[in-house]
Amino acid sequence: MVCARSTLLALLATALVVSGCISRSQPPRVVAAPSQPVQRTQLPPPTDVAPVAEEALPDAEQQVASLPDEATSLEVGRGDLVGGWTVSSAGDTCGLFMSLTTWTGGYRASTRGCASPALAGISAWDVSGTTVSLKGGEGASPVASLRATSPTNFQGATVDGAAITVSR
Repeated sequence: MVCARSTLLALLATALVVSGCISRSQPPRVVAAPSQPVQRTQLPPPTDVAPVAEEALPDAEQQVASLPDEATSLEVGRGDLVGGWTVSSAGDTCGLFMSLTTWTGGYRASTRGCASPALAGISAWDVSGTTVSLKGGEGASPVASLRATSPTNFQGATVDGAAITVSR
């Protein structure tokens, strides 16, 4: 009986190997393609240089004066702000995500792909009436104040006086 079982198991194992279900051979090796050495060349100087504005940049008071008036701004609730947004300020455009997780300074926020240290450091947000505050540095430092111009668009100014837009 024991001999019959071991013979049956040996036959079964042989059948599996022959059928290809169990393979003891190694997969074929992949040979690396030959590559060329990297060529170094000097880049030509830029041909299109952006023009420099002659007038001075507006100061923070001018930026705040250009914000939507609080009387004409839309009232927003916390739930209106939850989710993914695009934030743009001073030539930097990146992703902003706001959640309802409580955090120092309000609720948790995070950014992705921001070159500006101020935008990259946003870690919290809060809303009071028509004003949305973005905060950084563990949520304690103000970064920007915004007001809704539509349910999917907020405009405002950073603490440095630069215009900032948050939109979906």
